Amino acid sequence: MIDIHCHILPDLDDGSADMDESLAMAHIAANSGIEAIIATPHFRGEEQSLTQLPKILSRYRHFARALSRTDIPITVYPGAEILCLPQTPRLARQKELPTLADTNYLLVEFYFDESPEYMDGILRQIRDCGYRLVIAHPERYTAVQRNPAIADRWNRLGYALQLNKGSLLGAFGDRVQCTATALLEDGVIRLIASDAHSIARRTTDMRPLRQWLSRECPAEAAAILLEENPKRLLRGEELLPTGPVRLSL
Repeated sequence: MIDIHCHILPDLDDGSADMDESLAMAHIAANSGIEAIIATPHFRGEEQSLTQLPKILSRYRHFARALSRTDIPITVYPGAEILCLPQTPRLARQKELPTLADTNYLLVEFYFDESPEYMDGILRQIRDCGYRLVIAHPERYTAVQRNPAIADRWNRLGYALQLNKGSLLGAFGDRVQCTATALLEDGVIRLIASDAHSIARRTTDMRPLRQWLSRECPAEAAAILLEENPKRLLRGEELLPTGPVRLSL
């Protein structure tokens, strides 16, 4: 498996506190079947945040070197989780946004209470700059919870929707969990990732998710979400749809 959304870089955001925790997160991930991780620290998509990019890249390189000196069988790739703000399309036009694993895929997020009109406008402008978009945790947005058809529209527009492991497992409450399972059943989800932040809560341990999927989800769909599409993303290729998924809930 490949985890395409993980806050594993040390002392950058609300994820790993230090190098020891970052390495512990990698160890947990490897033991749960993860082979590679895209490190995705938070990045505010505005002009003043550009000064943070050298620091993010430095922390990535430092962590990659530290990881290579261990026996943890994990490969780490650079990336970021970009908070979409009014300035973000301008940075997209200037090609200054950090992509996932040096592809043309961007992992983007919004404040949870943004309007669908605002999100649609930002996404369209960034897409028109030539990027492929991965929308992080759509199940956590109030607009999608109220109207799941928004997620269907995003999927039809070619945006890849990424569920959080914790959402399916109930870590964010019943409303988020119900939305997550509904989106999975509707066949609009292309990826599932850990969105891990620590070794205590929201961890890199993917075993509970794999157990849940093996119990509730057809094996072919689970393989697309956890294995095939993350590999395709790393290669900069188109992601496969699962089609409607019949869950055994």
